[in-house]
Formats: sequence, C-alpha cells, structure tokens
Amino acid sequence: MNRRIQKLQSLLQHDGVDGVLYATSANMQYLLDDTSYRWQRTPDTGGPPFLTSCGQNHFLNHPDCVLYVPADGEPVLVATYERAKDMGRIPVKMETCYYVMIPEVLRGYVRGERIAYGESCGGYLSRTIADINPGAEILDGEKYGEQLRKIKDENEIQKLRNAAQFTDRAMAAIVPSIRPGVTPREIEALIVEVARKHGLQDLPFQPACICVTAGAEGKGRLGGHLPDEPVTEGTAVGFDFGYVLDGYCSDFGRSFCCGRAEPSILDAYRALQEAQLHLLETIRPGVKMDMAYRTLFETLEKRGWGTYLRDYYGSGVMGHQIGIDVHERPWLYNKSEDVFEAGMVMCIEPKLWIPGKAYLRVEDMVLLTDKGCESLTKFDREMFELEG
Repeated sequence: MNRRIQKLQSLLQHDGVDGVLYATSANMQYLLDDTSYRWQRTPDTGGPPFLTSCGQNHFLNHPDCVLYVPADGEPVLVATYERAKDMGRIPVKMETCYYVMIPEVLRGYVRGERIAYGESCGGYLSRTIADINPGAEILDGEKYGEQLRKIKDENEIQKLRNAAQFTDRAMAAIVPSIRPGVTPREIEALIVEVARKHGLQDLPFQPACICVTAGAEGKGRLGGHLPDEPVTEGTAVGFDFGYVLDGYCSDFGRSFCCGRAEPSILDAYRALQEAQLHLLETIRPGVKMDMAYRTLFETLEKRGWGTYLRDYYGSGVMGHQIGIDVHERPWLYNKSEDVFEAGMVMCIEPKLWIPGKAYLRVEDMVLLTDKGCESLTKFDREMFELEG
C-alpha cells in the first residue's frame, strides 16, 4: 500500500471516520499515484450536480470508478471493465464490473457508522453510502484530499516545474502569430495545436485569447472583440491558457500589444508586472494569503492604476493553488484565513481592465520555499509591444 493512502488512513483514524469514498477525481489520481488514466475528462464525470425536473441527479455526475479507503485495512478500486483498461499501475486491489453494478460491488466493502465522501460525483456517493448503510453518518471527505495534496512533494514539484517550462516555450512559439489580420480564434487554435504536436494528455481549460481594440465596436465591455474579428494595429491581447503534462496542470497568463501601444497602456502593463514582482518578493511562509490583493493594489495605486485592478465580486481573488487539478484550494482572496506554506505551488494572476482600451493580465506559477517563493514561469516580463 502506498504512503499516500497510509497518510489518509491516519487522518481517518484521528477523526474516528470508518472510511471514505472518492470518485474519479484529482484525489483519486493522487492517492493511487497513477497518471496512466486521464481522470480530468472521463466521459461520465461532470461538473457540479444539478437537478432535473424529476428530481434526480444528472447522469453526468455518475463515476465509472470509485475508490474506497477504510480507516484500517485494504483499499479497493471498483471500476468498469472499460475504465480498468486505462488503469494498469494502481497499487490497490481492483474489482471490475458493469457500470450499473458499482454500488452493488461497493456493498461488499463499505462498512462502519461514519463514512465520508469526496465532492466529485458527491450526490452519487452520498446516496450510495445511504443505500448501503441507512443509519450511517455521512461526512465531508474532500478535506482529507485537500490536506494531503496541499504540500507538494519533490516529484510533484518537478512535474509542475516541467509543466511551467513547457508553457513558457509554448508562449514563445505563439507570439510570432500575433500580427494584424489574425483572429483570436486562430490564436487559440495554435495553443491547442502545441498540445497536439507534443502529444500532451489534455488541456485543463479552454484557452483564452482576449483582445481589446481601442475605438472598435464593443470596446467598452470585456469580450467585445469577437473571436473571429481580426486583430489590428494597437490591439491589446491577453492570454490565459495551460496544459496537462504527466497528470499535472499549468496555468499561465501574459499580455501583449499588436504593434505600438498607447504610452498609458504600456505604463499600465509595466505597473502590473512591477506589482506582481513586488508581491512575489513579499510572500513568505506563515504570511496570511489575504495580503495578496492588498499588496498588489497598493503597488498599482502608487503608479495610478489601483482602481483598474480587476476584483471579481468584491472578493479580491488574485489566484489559487495548482497541481493535479488546475484550481486547487486554498484560493488567494481578501478574507482568507489560510497562510502560505513551503511546498505549495500557487498561481498568482492580477488583471487590469481599462475599459475600451485594454485587458491586461499576468499569471505566474509560483513555488513557495522556506525562504520565500520562486516563479516557475519565467517568460520575458519586458515583452509587450510586438512589431515587425
């Protein structure tokens, strides 16, 4: 049995929990320490549950494999025959069955009065627990996966470093395409093509090339530059994209101007990069994460750009942790009680929205160390105006 599962069992024993169920998810990949299957895009695992008119959870929130870890004893993975073909290196016992028989097979393993479950396919898992043991106390098990995955080990850090380096190279390969006449959709297609060319596992989210052309129709709203509308001289181009390499994600952002930029927009982007670098210099283990928005705002305010810092829903969200999943907890927001810890890998992503002129964004993958932090993404921070 691998060490990750042993650590999970220690947490369960400490809390007096008899076992936990995880469906297809980042928690499952982490606990099995296996990237031979692609959990991110399994055909029968959807996003958050929603109810149909008949009051049943949508079928897309049903898993095709479920991992049960008892507090004491041997774990078991129950998988469909098809899913089992993709899972050749798992370190636990596997039971295979037809899709509809997964709950019945689990009936032979799930025991106890206090059973937890993860949030992926949570409705399905909680109903399965209640059906197997109607009197069981059903508990939140997502917190155990989060606790174990929060601090990355050396192997995980190397995988995330590799993902960041690949993304830097991808950005460098895409930059020459940012010329008058190209459309945002065509640029996004190039981001996807880089993944296909190198045989990558997946994309963690749909890549975004967000353009703003001063004076154009729709200039006053973010997204006003349509996907098939050609880029022209002076268009501000903002990127948000990532890749999945060996089971771990990248998430990255930079901005450019097609040709010469208005002096004020160039100054704004330089201020944004300055604020980002100042924040990276300020972060230390033990510091509360609520400082991120405040630190960025204060630096930008000194340069005259503080009021343009994009603040989603007044929450001050400026980033998140990353790993097997692209968006992992904890998040950086202005009321966070979490603190930075050595071994975390965070994505820090401040953005400026200057209505009618530019949407500017910077996003870096950052490793927390004992002494501070290291930016894993190292793409040229000075590159902005693209000419020739």
